[in-house]
Amino acid sequence: MKTQLESSKLEFFRPDAFNFINSLKMNPPEKNLINLSIGAPNRATPEWILNALKRNLDNPAYHTYPPQFGSNELIGAVRYWYQKRYNVNLDSKKNILITVGVKEAIFNSFHALINMGDSVLLADPGYPTYFEAAAFTGAKSIFYNSDVEEGEAYTEISDKIKTYQPKLLVLNYPSNPTGRTVSLQFYKKINDLCKEYEVLVMSDVAYGEIGFDEATLNSYLETWKDNDLAIEYFSFSKTYNMAGWRVGAIVGEGKIINAIKLYKSKIDSNVFYPLQLAAVSAIMETPNAYYQELRKMYQERRDILIKGANKAGLKYTLPKGSFYFWLDIPQGIDSWRFVEILYKKYGILGVPGTAYGNNGRKKIRLACVQEAAIMEEASDRISKINF
Repeated sequence: MKTQLESSKLEFFRPDAFNFINSLKMNPPEKNLINLSIGAPNRATPEWILNALKRNLDNPAYHTYPPQFGSNELIGAVRYWYQKRYNVNLDSKKNILITVGVKEAIFNSFHALINMGDSVLLADPGYPTYFEAAAFTGAKSIFYNSDVEEGEAYTEISDKIKTYQPKLLVLNYPSNPTGRTVSLQFYKKINDLCKEYEVLVMSDVAYGEIGFDEATLNSYLETWKDNDLAIEYFSFSKTYNMAGWRVGAIVGEGKIINAIKLYKSKIDSNVFYPLQLAAVSAIMETPNAYYQELRKMYQERRDILIKGANKAGLKYTLPKGSFYFWLDIPQGIDSWRFVEILYKKYGILGVPGTAYGNNGRKKIRLACVQEAAIMEEASDRISKINF
Protein backbone atom coordinates (compact mmCIF):
# COMPACT_ATOMS: atom_id res chain seq x y z
CA MET A 1 0.00 0.00 0.00
CA LYS A 2 1.50 3.30 -1.09
CA THR A 3 1.73 6.26 1.27
CA GLN A 4 -0.84 8.96 0.62
CA LEU A 5 1.35 11.98 -0.06
CA GLU A 6 -1.22 14.74 0.03
CA SER A 7 -3.65 15.73 2.72
CA SER A 8 -7.24 14.62 2.16
CA LYS A 9 -8.19 18.21 3.03
CA LEU A 10 -7.03 19.26 -0.43
CA GLU A 11 -10.27 17.75 -1.72
CA PHE A 12 -11.97 20.82 -0.30
CA PHE A 13 -10.36 22.75 -3.17
CA ARG A 14 -11.60 20.48 -5.97
CA PRO A 15 -12.89 21.10 -8.54
CA ASP A 16 -10.79 24.25 -8.69
CA ALA A 17 -12.17 26.96 -10.94
CA PHE A 18 -8.83 28.71 -11.33
CA ASN A 19 -7.04 25.54 -12.40
CA PHE A 20 -9.85 25.12 -14.92
CA ILE A 21 -9.23 28.66 -16.17
CA ASN A 22 -5.48 28.03 -16.46
CA SER A 23 -6.13 24.86 -18.42
CA LEU A 24 -8.28 26.81 -20.89
CA LYS A 25 -5.42 29.23 -21.48
CA MET A 26 -3.24 26.37 -22.70
CA ASN A 27 -5.11 26.59 -26.03
CA PRO A 28 -5.53 30.03 -27.66
CA PRO A 29 -9.11 31.20 -28.31
CA GLU A 30 -10.49 32.09 -31.75
CA LYS A 31 -10.07 35.81 -30.95
CA ASN A 32 -7.37 37.68 -29.04
CA LEU A 33 -7.75 37.08 -25.33
CA ILE A 34 -9.49 39.59 -23.05
CA ASN A 35 -8.77 38.35 -19.54
CA LEU A 36 -11.52 39.38 -17.11
CA SER A 37 -10.97 36.50 -14.71
CA ILE A 38 -8.57 37.62 -11.99
CA GLY A 39 -9.58 40.42 -9.63
CA ALA A 40 -6.30 42.33 -9.79
CA PRO A 41 -6.16 46.03 -10.75
CA ASN A 42 -4.45 46.58 -14.09
CA ARG A 43 -2.91 49.96 -13.32
CA ALA A 44 0.40 50.65 -11.61
CA THR A 45 0.76 51.41 -7.93
CA PRO A 46 0.71 55.23 -7.51
CA GLU A 47 4.05 56.99 -7.71
CA TRP A 48 4.03 58.37 -4.15
CA ILE A 49 3.68 54.84 -2.77
CA LEU A 50 6.52 53.55 -4.96
CA ASN A 51 8.70 56.45 -3.87
CA ALA A 52 8.07 55.66 -0.21
CA LEU A 53 9.21 52.09 -0.82
CA LYS A 54 12.35 53.22 -2.65
CA ARG A 55 13.27 55.68 0.11
CA ASN A 56 13.38 52.91 2.68
CA LEU A 57 14.84 49.97 0.77
CA ASP A 58 18.46 50.86 1.50
CA ASN A 59 18.03 51.28 5.24
CA PRO A 60 19.75 48.23 6.85
CA ALA A 61 17.66 48.71 9.98
CA TYR A 62 14.67 47.44 7.98
CA HIS A 63 16.41 44.33 6.63
CA THR A 64 15.77 42.23 9.72
CA TYR A 65 12.43 40.82 10.86
CA PRO A 66 9.71 43.46 11.02
CA PRO A 67 7.65 44.02 14.18
CA GLN A 68 5.62 40.82 14.71
CA PHE A 69 2.21 42.48 14.65
CA GLY A 70 2.93 45.49 12.47
CA SER A 71 5.00 48.67 12.57
CA ASN A 72 3.92 51.56 14.75
CA GLU A 73 3.85 53.74 11.65
CA LEU A 74 1.36 51.58 9.77
CA ILE A 75 -0.76 50.83 12.82
CA GLY A 76 -0.96 54.58 13.40
CA ALA A 77 -1.93 55.20 9.78
CA VAL A 78 -4.74 52.62 9.90
CA ARG A 79 -5.97 54.20 13.14
CA TYR A 80 -5.90 57.61 11.43
CA TRP A 81 -7.82 56.27 8.42
CA TYR A 82 -10.63 54.78 10.49
CA GLN A 83 -11.00 58.03 12.41
CA LYS A 84 -10.94 60.18 9.28
CA ARG A 85 -12.99 57.95 6.97
CA TYR A 86 -15.50 56.36 9.34
CA ASN A 87 -15.27 58.35 12.61
CA VAL A 88 -14.24 55.14 14.40
CA ASN A 89 -11.79 55.40 17.30
CA LEU A 90 -9.36 52.48 17.58
CA ASP A 91 -6.74 51.76 20.20
CA SER A 92 -3.40 51.27 18.46
CA LYS A 93 -2.29 48.66 20.99
CA LYS A 94 -5.48 46.64 21.18
CA ASN A 95 -7.56 47.04 18.04
CA ILE A 96 -5.21 46.83 15.02
CA LEU A 97 -3.16 43.96 13.58
CA ILE A 98 -1.13 44.29 10.37
CA THR A 99 -1.30 41.19 8.16
CA VAL A 100 0.20 39.58 5.07
CA GLY A 101 -2.74 40.59 2.90
CA VAL A 102 -6.36 39.69 3.65
CA LYS A 103 -6.50 36.12 2.30
CA GLU A 104 -3.87 35.08 4.85
CA ALA A 105 -5.70 37.05 7.53
CA ILE A 106 -8.95 35.18 6.89
CA PHE A 107 -7.31 31.76 7.13
CA ASN A 108 -5.44 32.71 10.29
CA SER A 109 -8.61 34.13 11.84
CA PHE A 110 -10.59 30.96 11.26
CA HIS A 111 -7.82 28.79 12.71
CA ALA A 112 -7.53 31.07 15.74
CA LEU A 113 -11.25 31.28 16.45
CA ILE A 114 -13.09 28.23 15.12
CA ASN A 115 -13.30 24.75 16.62
CA MET A 116 -14.28 21.66 14.69
CA GLY A 117 -18.05 21.48 14.55
CA ASP A 118 -18.67 25.19 15.14
CA SER A 119 -21.34 26.65 12.87
CA VAL A 120 -20.43 29.61 10.68
CA LEU A 121 -22.83 31.68 8.57
CA LEU A 122 -21.30 32.61 5.21
CA ALA A 123 -22.34 34.68 2.21
CA ASP A 124 -23.28 32.65 -0.88
CA PRO A 125 -22.22 33.86 -3.38
CA GLY A 126 -19.09 34.97 -1.59
CA TYR A 127 -15.32 35.10 -1.53
CA PRO A 128 -14.09 31.47 -1.81
CA THR A 129 -11.45 31.83 0.92
CA TYR A 130 -14.21 31.95 3.54
CA PHE A 131 -15.60 28.60 2.37
CA GLU A 132 -12.13 27.07 2.24
CA ALA A 133 -11.05 28.36 5.64
CA ALA A 134 -14.25 27.03 7.18
CA ALA A 135 -13.72 23.63 5.58
CA PHE A 136 -10.11 23.40 6.77
CA THR A 137 -11.07 24.16 10.36
CA GLY A 138 -13.87 21.59 10.37
CA ALA A 139 -16.62 24.16 10.74
CA LYS A 140 -20.21 23.50 9.79
CA SER A 141 -20.97 26.02 7.06
CA ILE A 142 -24.43 27.55 6.80
CA PHE A 143 -25.19 29.95 3.98
CA TYR A 144 -27.34 32.99 3.28
CA ASN A 145 -28.09 34.34 -0.17
CA SER A 146 -26.03 37.51 -0.59
CA ASP A 147 -27.27 38.24 -4.12
CA VAL A 148 -30.46 39.92 -2.88
CA GLU A 149 -31.50 43.33 -1.58
CA GLU A 150 -30.36 44.10 1.95
CA GLY A 151 -33.81 43.68 3.53
CA GLU A 152 -34.12 40.16 2.20
CA ALA A 153 -30.53 39.37 3.19
CA TYR A 154 -31.17 40.61 6.75
CA THR A 155 -34.31 38.50 7.08
CA GLU A 156 -32.48 35.33 6.06
CA ILE A 157 -29.47 36.13 8.27
CA SER A 158 -31.77 36.77 11.22
CA ASP A 159 -33.72 33.56 10.70
CA LYS A 160 -30.58 31.46 10.42
CA ILE A 161 -28.90 33.03 13.44
CA LYS A 162 -31.98 32.33 15.53
CA THR A 163 -32.25 28.78 14.21
CA TYR A 164 -28.63 27.62 14.09
CA GLN A 165 -26.87 29.85 16.66
CA PRO A 166 -23.66 30.14 14.59
CA LYS A 167 -20.41 31.21 16.19
CA LEU A 168 -19.70 33.79 13.51
CA LEU A 169 -21.23 35.67 10.60
CA VAL A 170 -19.27 36.85 7.56
CA LEU A 171 -20.23 40.06 5.74
CA ASN A 172 -18.54 41.36 2.57
CA TYR A 173 -19.74 44.68 1.15
CA PRO A 174 -19.10 45.87 -1.49
CA SER A 175 -19.39 42.25 -2.47
CA ASN A 176 -17.07 39.98 -4.33
CA PRO A 177 -18.53 38.71 -6.67
CA THR A 178 -21.93 40.44 -6.87
CA GLY A 179 -21.01 44.11 -6.45
CA ARG A 180 -23.88 44.65 -4.00
CA THR A 181 -23.63 47.19 -1.19
CA VAL A 182 -25.61 47.78 2.01
CA SER A 183 -26.58 50.77 4.12
CA LEU A 184 -25.35 51.74 7.57
CA GLN A 185 -28.85 50.92 8.84
CA PHE A 186 -28.34 47.33 7.69
CA TYR A 187 -25.13 47.15 9.71
CA LYS A 188 -26.88 48.59 12.76
CA LYS A 189 -29.59 45.93 12.59
CA ILE A 190 -27.00 43.19 12.16
CA ASN A 191 -25.04 44.54 15.12
CA ASP A 192 -28.13 44.53 17.37
CA LEU A 193 -28.97 40.99 16.26
CA CYS A 194 -25.46 39.64 16.78
CA LYS A 195 -25.16 41.27 20.21
CA GLU A 196 -28.36 39.56 21.29
CA TYR A 197 -27.22 36.12 20.09
CA GLU A 198 -23.50 36.60 20.84
CA VAL A 199 -22.40 36.03 17.26
CA LEU A 200 -18.94 37.15 16.16
CA VAL A 201 -19.01 39.31 13.01
CA MET A 202 -16.27 39.26 10.37
CA SER A 203 -16.67 42.19 7.97
CA ASP A 204 -14.58 42.38 4.80
CA VAL A 205 -14.22 45.85 3.22
CA ALA A 206 -11.55 45.01 0.64
CA TYR A 207 -13.47 47.16 -1.90
CA GLY A 208 -14.44 49.86 0.55
CA GLU A 209 -13.45 52.78 -1.70
CA ILE A 210 -14.96 51.46 -4.94
CA GLY A 211 -18.60 52.48 -5.11
CA PHE A 212 -20.84 53.65 -7.96
CA ASP A 213 -23.75 55.99 -8.59
CA GLU A 214 -22.68 58.13 -5.61
CA ALA A 215 -23.24 55.22 -3.23
CA THR A 216 -22.18 55.78 0.38
CA LEU A 217 -19.89 52.96 1.49
CA ASN A 218 -19.72 52.22 5.20
CA SER A 219 -17.63 50.21 7.62
CA TYR A 220 -19.32 47.70 9.90
CA LEU A 221 -17.25 49.19 12.72
CA GLU A 222 -19.28 52.38 12.50
CA THR A 223 -21.81 50.41 14.56
CA TRP A 224 -19.16 48.89 16.84
CA LYS A 225 -18.53 49.65 20.49
CA ASP A 226 -15.65 48.31 22.59
CA ASN A 227 -16.23 44.67 23.58
CA ASP A 228 -18.63 44.04 20.68
CA LEU A 229 -17.69 40.77 18.98
CA ALA A 230 -16.58 42.16 15.62
CA ILE A 231 -13.51 42.50 13.41
CA GLU A 232 -13.01 43.94 9.95
CA TYR A 233 -10.50 43.18 7.21
CA PHE A 234 -8.87 46.21 5.59
CA SER A 235 -6.98 45.79 2.32
CA PHE A 236 -4.57 47.92 0.30
CA SER A 237 -4.77 45.69 -2.78
CA LYS A 238 -7.73 47.04 -4.70
CA THR A 239 -7.85 50.69 -3.67
CA TYR A 240 -4.17 51.41 -4.21
CA ASN A 241 -3.32 48.86 -6.93
CA MET A 242 -1.14 46.95 -4.46
CA ALA A 243 -2.44 43.40 -4.97
CA GLY A 244 1.06 41.91 -5.20
CA TRP A 245 2.40 43.80 -2.19
CA ARG A 246 0.43 41.68 0.30
CA VAL A 247 -0.35 44.23 2.99
CA GLY A 248 -3.56 44.25 4.99
CA ALA A 249 -4.96 44.77 8.47
CA ILE A 250 -7.50 43.37 10.89
CA VAL A 251 -9.23 45.91 13.11
CA GLY A 252 -11.79 45.43 15.86
CA GLU A 253 -12.31 43.84 19.25
CA GLY A 254 -9.08 43.38 21.21
CA LYS A 255 -9.89 39.93 22.59
CA ILE A 256 -10.42 38.62 19.08
CA ILE A 257 -7.31 40.37 17.77
CA ASN A 258 -5.24 38.81 20.57
CA ALA A 259 -6.38 35.31 19.64
CA ILE A 260 -5.44 35.89 16.00
CA LYS A 261 -2.08 37.38 17.04
CA LEU A 262 -1.19 34.22 18.94
CA TYR A 263 -2.00 31.93 16.00
CA LYS A 264 -0.44 34.27 13.43
CA SER A 265 2.82 34.42 15.40
CA LYS A 266 3.31 30.71 14.64
CA ILE A 267 2.66 31.13 10.89
CA ASP A 268 4.55 34.16 9.60
CA SER A 269 6.83 37.07 10.52
CA ASN A 270 4.65 39.79 8.97
CA VAL A 271 5.37 42.14 6.08
CA PHE A 272 8.78 43.56 5.07
CA TYR A 273 9.14 46.89 6.88
CA PRO A 274 9.62 49.09 3.75
CA LEU A 275 6.39 47.65 2.34
CA GLN A 276 4.61 48.70 5.52
CA LEU A 277 6.05 52.20 5.24
CA ALA A 278 4.88 52.38 1.63
CA ALA A 279 1.40 51.42 2.85
CA VAL A 280 1.61 54.34 5.28
CA SER A 281 2.15 56.56 2.25
CA ALA A 282 -0.94 55.06 0.62
CA ILE A 283 -3.08 56.19 3.53
CA MET A 284 -1.40 59.47 4.38
CA GLU A 285 -0.38 60.87 0.98
CA THR A 286 -3.13 59.78 -1.42
CA PRO A 287 -5.13 62.85 -2.51
CA ASN A 288 -8.93 62.88 -2.43
CA ALA A 289 -8.99 63.27 -6.21
CA TYR A 290 -7.44 59.83 -6.55
CA TYR A 291 -10.41 58.15 -4.83
CA GLN A 292 -12.85 60.09 -6.99
CA GLU A 293 -11.04 59.03 -10.15
CA LEU A 294 -10.91 55.43 -8.93
CA ARG A 295 -14.70 55.26 -8.61
CA LYS A 296 -15.20 57.03 -11.93
CA MET A 297 -12.85 54.63 -13.74
CA TYR A 298 -14.50 51.45 -12.49
CA GLN A 299 -18.01 52.81 -12.99
CA GLU A 300 -17.15 53.60 -16.61
CA ARG A 301 -15.93 50.04 -17.12
CA ARG A 302 -19.04 48.64 -15.42
CA ASP A 303 -21.31 50.73 -17.63
CA ILE A 304 -19.51 49.50 -20.74
CA LEU A 305 -20.26 45.88 -19.84
CA ILE A 306 -23.86 46.76 -19.07
CA LYS A 307 -24.30 47.93 -22.67
CA GLY A 308 -23.13 44.61 -24.08
CA ALA A 309 -25.23 42.54 -21.70
CA ASN A 310 -28.32 44.59 -22.49
CA LYS A 311 -27.83 44.16 -26.24
CA ALA A 312 -27.48 40.40 -25.80
CA GLY A 313 -30.56 40.25 -23.58
CA LEU A 314 -28.54 38.86 -20.69
CA LYS A 315 -29.54 39.59 -17.11
CA TYR A 316 -27.11 40.60 -14.38
CA THR A 317 -26.86 41.93 -10.85
CA LEU A 318 -26.31 45.69 -11.10
CA PRO A 319 -22.99 46.32 -9.29
CA LYS A 320 -23.10 49.21 -6.83
CA GLY A 321 -19.49 48.68 -5.76
CA SER A 322 -16.34 46.54 -6.12
CA PHE A 323 -15.18 45.98 -9.71
CA TYR A 324 -17.03 42.82 -10.71
CA PHE A 325 -19.88 42.08 -13.08
CA TRP A 326 -22.11 39.19 -11.95
CA LEU A 327 -23.63 37.99 -15.21
CA ASP A 328 -26.48 35.50 -15.70
CA ILE A 329 -25.72 32.67 -18.11
CA PRO A 330 -28.10 31.64 -20.90
CA GLN A 331 -30.72 28.99 -20.23
CA GLY A 332 -29.76 25.35 -20.62
CA ILE A 333 -26.04 25.59 -19.88
CA ASP A 334 -23.94 25.42 -16.73
CA SER A 335 -21.46 28.09 -15.63
CA TRP A 336 -18.34 26.03 -16.36
CA ARG A 337 -19.44 25.28 -19.90
CA PHE A 338 -20.42 28.90 -20.49
CA VAL A 339 -16.98 30.09 -19.36
CA GLU A 340 -15.42 27.60 -21.78
CA ILE A 341 -17.56 28.77 -24.72
CA LEU A 342 -17.02 32.42 -23.85
CA TYR A 343 -13.28 31.80 -23.91
CA LYS A 344 -13.02 29.61 -27.02
CA LYS A 345 -15.51 31.42 -29.26
CA TYR A 346 -15.46 35.00 -27.97
CA GLY A 347 -11.98 35.29 -26.46
CA ILE A 348 -13.23 36.46 -23.05
CA LEU A 349 -12.05 34.74 -19.89
CA GLY A 350 -14.29 34.82 -16.82
CA VAL A 351 -14.82 32.68 -13.72
CA PRO A 352 -17.60 30.08 -13.22
CA GLY A 353 -20.11 31.34 -10.69
CA THR A 354 -19.96 28.10 -8.73
CA ALA A 355 -16.48 29.14 -7.56
CA TYR A 356 -18.36 31.55 -5.29
CA GLY A 357 -20.95 29.13 -3.95
CA ASN A 358 -23.99 27.15 -4.97
CA ASN A 359 -25.99 30.33 -5.62
CA GLY A 360 -23.54 31.12 -8.42
CA ARG A 361 -24.39 28.06 -10.48
CA LYS A 362 -26.29 30.18 -13.03
CA LYS A 363 -23.76 33.03 -13.09
CA ILE A 364 -20.24 33.94 -14.16
CA ARG A 365 -18.00 36.66 -12.77
CA LEU A 366 -16.25 39.16 -15.02
CA ALA A 367 -13.71 41.58 -13.53
CA CYS A 368 -13.50 45.16 -14.84
CA VAL A 369 -9.72 45.05 -14.89
CA GLN A 370 -8.92 46.24 -18.42
CA GLU A 371 -8.81 49.74 -19.84
CA ALA A 372 -11.99 51.21 -21.31
CA ALA A 373 -11.07 50.48 -24.95
CA ILE A 374 -10.55 46.80 -24.17
CA MET A 375 -13.72 46.72 -22.07
CA GLU A 376 -15.56 48.15 -25.11
CA GLU A 377 -14.29 45.28 -27.23
CA ALA A 378 -15.35 42.78 -24.57
CA SER A 379 -18.76 44.40 -24.39
CA ASP A 380 -19.15 44.23 -28.16
CA ARG A 381 -18.32 40.52 -28.12
CA ILE A 382 -20.79 39.91 -25.29
CA SER A 383 -23.49 41.76 -27.25
CA LYS A 384 -23.13 39.11 -29.99
CA ILE A 385 -23.59 36.11 -27.67
CA ASN A 386 -26.23 33.86 -29.20
CA PHE A 387 -27.28 30.41 -27.96
